[in-house]
Amino acid sequence: MAQAIEHLKGELAQIRTGRANSTLVSDIIVDAYDSKMMVKELANISTPEPHVILITPWDKAIITNIAGGVTRANVGLNPVVDGDLIKISIPPLTAERREEFIKQMHQTLEKSKVQIRQVRHEFVEAIKKQKESGDVSEDDAVRQQEAIQKLHDEYMDAVDVAGKGKEAELREI
Repeated sequence: MAQAIEHLKGELAQIRTGRANSTLVSDIIVDAYDSKMMVKELANISTPEPHVILITPWDKAIITNIAGGVTRANVGLNPVVDGDLIKISIPPLTAERREEFIKQMHQTLEKSKVQIRQVRHEFVEAIKKQKESGDVSEDDAVRQQEAIQKLHDEYMDAVDVAGKGKEAELREI
């Protein structure tokens, strides 16, 4: 369940909000050194202004590879090579685009909830098998199921809180 929340946070961080955020480009895959690498493995990523991302490659020879990789990633960002660095201006989001991102975010939230429900289901099934085999008494099985349900509810609330926070960011102009 905790892994599902961590994964959700990573997914939500990659949804554009109209503000510069290094996670928008950090996990983009780039062809460099005859292999596929992430931008965060090849360069320093910074956000000196609210609407600008700067990528400073450690090896200046791969600057065009990184810029091309960001363009091919099709995340709506247009990199501009400026000397030894790559500058990406984040355009403000239109109301229509904000709604698309909110819809995408809700789909991501639902996937996380399904993962959490699946984990709960697996544990409940394991408890039932232990009860049938006599390894756990009926009272213990009920207590364990209640504890799992309580954990499940806490993690579902955490998903909702994360979603509300991201939605507020997206609706902010």
